[in-house]
Amino acid sequence: METLALRGRISLVLSHIETGRRSEFRYVEPEDMLGLGFHLEGGSRFEIDRCRFETRPLDIWAGAAPRSAASTFMLPEHGFRTVSLRFSPESIQDLLQRHGHETGLLAEMARCASEEVAVVRLGSIDTRTSQLVESMFSTPYLGAARALFLESCALGLLATQIDATSRGAEEAIGDLDRDLMKKLLAAREHLDSHFTDPPTISSLARLVATNEFSLKRGFKRAFGQTIFGYVRKRRMQVAAAELQDGRSVQEAAREAGYACRRSFADAFRRHFGMLPSSVSRRRAPKAPDHHT
Repeated sequence: METLALRGRISLVLSHIETGRRSEFRYVEPEDMLGLGFHLEGGSRFEIDRCRFETRPLDIWAGAAPRSAASTFMLPEHGFRTVSLRFSPESIQDLLQRHGHETGLLAEMARCASEEVAVVRLGSIDTRTSQLVESMFSTPYLGAARALFLESCALGLLATQIDATSRGAEEAIGDLDRDLMKKLLAAREHLDSHFTDPPTISSLARLVATNEFSLKRGFKRAFGQTIFGYVRKRRMQVAAAELQDGRSVQEAAREAGYACRRSFADAFRRHFGMLPSSVSRRRAPKAPDHHT
């Protein structure tokens, strides 16, 4: 495995591991980052802050992660060969802006890199890209000439993905938006039915046939809140209604999907600014007056 620092604050990682035993590696991001991976040989299983995915030969992946995000990846015993490009969010945003690509998937991922982990499969390596990646491992150049050659190849790989992920024809974007909106509505409907035991984001993305990043980004843009924020709001709405109907705090917590009464009380106070017991007392029937 070889890491080179290129101009423009780009890091290039050449990973070539021969056949051997399966190996597990761990890594903690020192800074916010956006990366592109071009997997020539050998798929691998990755997990970054509970976001799991598996690469296959000839896959191209994009990933963004904030500083301190911890990742684990398992390399296969039959060999592994991958070229990775890594950028700071600021450097890739600056590069994209200078070339008129302020919008698009990579720009959006860079903007979110400091806040959350996002992983997207971009597609498959075609013949031209495969030849370019292969040449990075087999170049006869040495020293400064090799560094210059690898830098030009890295920029070439980046160019292919900027072109593939940037905003295309308006009519195509409209079709994509309509298709995504259907998936977002299906996701919200599923959450409405399962808010007491909501699926993970990865499970929800599979259920509606999209990727995690598109689901998270699209959901917030369409409905004005995150997926977890929406689930929390639904739970609080149900809990408040139960308390207004005279249910006990424990009963309201159970109906809202909370097993722990204390966790429910904390969540309720953060959402409404008061404890659920206050609502419960407010709705409790008054004891009748007894006259002797």
